[in-house]
Amino acid sequence: MTSPPLLWPVTPRQTRILYLARFAPDDPFYTVKPEGTTTGYAEYHFRIYEALRDIGYSVASSSKPYAALMAGGNTDFVFSLLNRMPIRNPEVLVPAICTYLRVPCLGAPPNIRALAEDKYLSKLAFAGLGLPVAPGRVYRPGEALPPLDFAGPYFVKDRFGAASEGVTEESLQDSWEGAARVVSALQSGGKEVLVERFCPGIDLTVPVIGHSPYLVLGHVVPRSDKIGNILTADLKTDDRLGNELVDVDDATAAAIEQDVQTVWSSLGPIDYFRLDYRWDPATGRRFLIEMNICCYLGIRGAIGLTAARLGYNRTQIVAHVVEYSLARQRDMFSHDRWVI
Repeated sequence: MTSPPLLWPVTPRQTRILYLARFAPDDPFYTVKPEGTTTGYAEYHFRIYEALRDIGYSVASSSKPYAALMAGGNTDFVFSLLNRMPIRNPEVLVPAICTYLRVPCLGAPPNIRALAEDKYLSKLAFAGLGLPVAPGRVYRPGEALPPLDFAGPYFVKDRFGAASEGVTEESLQDSWEGAARVVSALQSGGKEVLVERFCPGIDLTVPVIGHSPYLVLGHVVPRSDKIGNILTADLKTDDRLGNELVDVDDATAAAIEQDVQTVWSSLGPIDYFRLDYRWDPATGRRFLIEMNICCYLGIRGAIGLTAARLGYNRTQIVAHVVEYSLARQRDMFSHDRWVI
């Protein structure tokens, strides 16, 4: 089957883009920045900058979140990858500023970003939509640790953690006693902790881009050599095992397609996102774990691999999501009026 065509700008130079990312180039040094303690993000952020520039957009670039405050009247679109900052729920900051300034911004409206980044609230939303999710509960800092009302094994993680931050092999526990110990350690660091019933199988991620109305790009398994095939923070950061394209069975593919349609009808439109599952190939059972908006656009990530399989390169994907996002937000702010 022929892959559907993607959007491409007619006059890209007329679109002024403000590119924001932790390692985005800052004037006047438009080069790859030193990495520090992370792995791969500096080059990744620079390659996205290059793609925007190579498409032909008029690109300004900054690694400073306050640059968004000056976007009003100076830019037509904010392409922000500033999803991890040392503040609570950092993913919502730039979209909220852009909404206030009435400047189109990559991803989704702030309320949808907030829902997606909260692993517990999104779980409740998915359950309310009839999607398959594992039971779970949140423990806040300082709260007592009454046992859960469902049996283990248990999986313990940061309610708001990005890129599996804080997830180690200790996150998987057979007993409540072990899970409570891990919860307590995270609580002591000021974290809100989500404990879920562990789902056997493997991780399965499904990248989607906004299209007409959307396009499921494929199915990818992030490789793991950990017990339970879990994805720990070190695997996400170093990406030493990478991802694998997979062909799921017809029943699973159809069920996931229905999941995407359900999510889209309630939370969309969204420029691009992933649905992340735990899936047991032996039984076909799937559990939706989380949703990731503005996810990784690296060539070896889920979107990059599935897009390449369909004949798209990263530059085409970047151009498409920008043009789709601009069309999605056209006239969105025309009805806004100051209340006071």
